[in-house]
Amino acid sequence: MSAKMSTKKKKSFTAKPGSYTFRKKVTPWCILFLPMAFTVWLKYYPIFSAFYISLFKYDPINPPGRFVGLKNYLEMFQMQFYWDSWKNTFIFLMLQLCMCFFIPLIQALLLNELIKLQKCLTTLYILPALIPTSVNVIIWKWIWHPDYGVANQIVQFFGGEPQTWLSDPNLVKFCIIFPGVLGGGLTVLLYLSAIQGVSTDIMESAALDGCTGFKKIIHIILPNISFMIFIQLIMCVITTMQMLDAPYMYASGGPSGASTTQGIFIYNAFNQDLNYGRGSAASVVLLIVIAALTMMQMHFEKSENN
Repeated sequence: MSAKMSTKKKKSFTAKPGSYTFRKKVTPWCILFLPMAFTVWLKYYPIFSAFYISLFKYDPINPPGRFVGLKNYLEMFQMQFYWDSWKNTFIFLMLQLCMCFFIPLIQALLLNELIKLQKCLTTLYILPALIPTSVNVIIWKWIWHPDYGVANQIVQFFGGEPQTWLSDPNLVKFCIIFPGVLGGGLTVLLYLSAIQGVSTDIMESAALDGCTGFKKIIHIILPNISFMIFIQLIMCVITTMQMLDAPYMYASGGPSGASTTQGIFIYNAFNQDLNYGRGSAASVVLLIVIAALTMMQMHFEKSENN
């Protein structure tokens, strides 16, 4: 009798295979439902909303206003100031790639070769990244000041002529990007951690085969950290194409629009011109261009891996 009772209890506490499989499939969706809902609401809904607003002469009092179709896009494409902002954006991108993408990689490679002062220098590299952007801009605007700035004092020390750095259309882009070379400590540390993550067995085997110096960097280190280089390249392109805060705080898009990026053009369309249709249209075009560049980068990365 007791044996029968025990078998009944075991059967009652044993979960059915079908119910366990169902819970296993449904539980992750239940956990992810709220994050996915908030992602769609806060990320994707504004994208579709921007495209919707770009089709109207938007009236914030009686939204959405008068439907104009693609007129906002056509009028925007006829503006020379719009194309100048694209030109400035791509110049910023080239400067960013040269100064804040390749230079940190070189710094990380050199830093990896040090033995004694490596920890001390990594700490010094990360300290500038802790300074808020607004404070960093204030410091560098003082450095670039034409009358009492440190930059002109250094130029005069070497016999050069003082420059009006942030007021010169030919120098303002360089002045905005250059602080990123000294403040890019986080990128240096990411590269350094990837380099130090390369297997020591591979490094020792390469050393035994005589692969040292530049050969080790080209044939061993760089191929093994290509994933980190690729990620940093994508992030560099995306963040530079969306650049707004630094050019606006340094020169407010000036002088004569020389530092006006797509971000500043969109900001001015919304806040100065109060043209929400044009600002939304520019946002949609910027999204498409960034998506296209990212897809091209991912395509080249896949083709190289294959």
